Amino acid sequence: MESGATGIPGTGPRRPPVRRRWAAIAGGVALAVLLLALVAGVLSARRVLSWGLRRITARVMTALPADLPAARREELRRRLDCVVAEAEAGRADERRLGELARACSEAAAAGRVSPQALDRIEMLAGALCASSGGTLPN
Repeated sequence: MESGATGIPGTGPRRPPVRRRWAAIAGGVALAVLLLALVAGVLSARRVLSWGLRRITARVMTALPADLPAARREELRRRLDCVVAEAEAGRADERRLGELARACSEAAAAGRVSPQALDRIEMLAGALCASSGGTLPN
C-alpha cells in the first residue's frame, strides 16, 4: 500500500504551505528590487561624481586670490571644466580625479588658494584633461 493511499490525513504528498510560497515570492521580488537599485546606483555614480567635482571646483574658483590675473583665472576654469566633462563622459582616471578633488578640497578649506595649491591644481587638472583625451573649451 502507498503512503498516500491509506486514507490517514497528513500522510499524502506534501505541498509547501501558502505562507512559504508567498514568502518565497516576496523574497524574489525584494531581491530583484535590490539588484535594480544596485544597477541604478552604479549608473548614477558618474552623475554624483561630476556633481561633486562641479561643487568643489566652484569653491576653488571663488577662493582664488583677488589679485590673480584674469587670464590665469580663465585658464584654470577651462582646465577644470575639461576635467568635469571628461569625468561625466567616464573617460577620466578615478584615482587621478580623487587626487585633484583632494587638492581642491584642501585649497578651498583654507578659504584662500595659495600659490602652491594653485600651481598643483592647474598641473593636475591640465594633466588629467590631456590624459583623458579632452580638449580645453574656448
